[in-house]
Amino acid sequence: MKKMKKLLALLLTLALLLSLAACGGGGDDDETPSGDSGQPSQEDLDDVEQALEILESLKPEGWDENSFGAYIYDVWDEDVLPDCLPGPVDGIKVDQTTLKDYSHDVLNGDYSVGPLTYDSHEDYRTYGVRFYATEAQLDAWLDALRANGFSGGQISDRDSEWWEFDFCNNDGWFVYIFFNTNDNEDGQFDGAASVYATNDLFPLPEAIAGESIPLPQRGMTGYDYTESYTAYDMNYSDVDFDLTGSTFSELGEYFSAWFSYFGTEIQDAKDYAQTLAGAGWELRHESESDGCYYSTLHKNGIYAVVNYYDYDVMLEVGFSDIVENLQY
Repeated sequence: MKKMKKLLALLLTLALLLSLAACGGGGDDDETPSGDSGQPSQEDLDDVEQALEILESLKPEGWDENSFGAYIYDVWDEDVLPDCLPGPVDGIKVDQTTLKDYSHDVLNGDYSVGPLTYDSHEDYRTYGVRFYATEAQLDAWLDALRANGFSGGQISDRDSEWWEFDFCNNDGWFVYIFFNTNDNEDGQFDGAASVYATNDLFPLPEAIAGESIPLPQRGMTGYDYTESYTAYDMNYSDVDFDLTGSTFSELGEYFSAWFSYFGTEIQDAKDYAQTLAGAGWELRHESESDGCYYSTLHKNGIYAVVNYYDYDVMLEVGFSDIVENLQY
């Protein structure tokens, strides 16, 4: 409700600014009183100043902003963070809440959120929260995230200094978490968790249209396969491939095509293998080991593998006319 009120106030203020701009910008055919330069009056300027003050007041109390984002220290601001994120668990220490809006650039020029890669800072918004936690507190928060409909998990070993996590839900949200065990508040906690959430996900292609092969509809891709996609020829050279109309025959012999879906779980891979089987693919091999899943299928001279890697929480799909191209 608070977000809706702020949005309505913002729209009213912007409408006022636009109306003032329209009034102040007369065209060549506009009639102006004698001595009137066509410039806005002091009353107009006062109205603009008032409108800008209203806009400034909409910034949540205690927040600051620069060209790289907005932030507030020592507060877990649930009015700003998306509803899909659970609130803080007992005992943690909140460091800050952040927002990188579309207008904010990125200090290091890295336009990414976890494995998601964007062309520009204008392509995505990121909500963030940073907090100190013990391992048990972090796991409690991750359990709450899963309870909110997210799938995925850790993509690094807990013996390492930095832990990373990818999570995705069915409502188009992705969450990347970086846990730094070196930043532990002088031993009071096990580390600092930096959480980044975005709903600017790339659309999932429904199928390789030229081959009528359905593609997974779970997790999220690292870039926009629907805009551009790269396959490989017999020399492992990049080949542009149009998912909406190209066929594998255009790639020549010994081609390969790979698709990766992050923030997934092992059942997503099993379900997709069964989707291909239901579409007439012969399931030739299927195995499971240490949380990972592997399968090989074949249809009309094309081989497919459907793999799930627990250590990357990633579903990987590959196609080729020779099975050796799909084996590492």
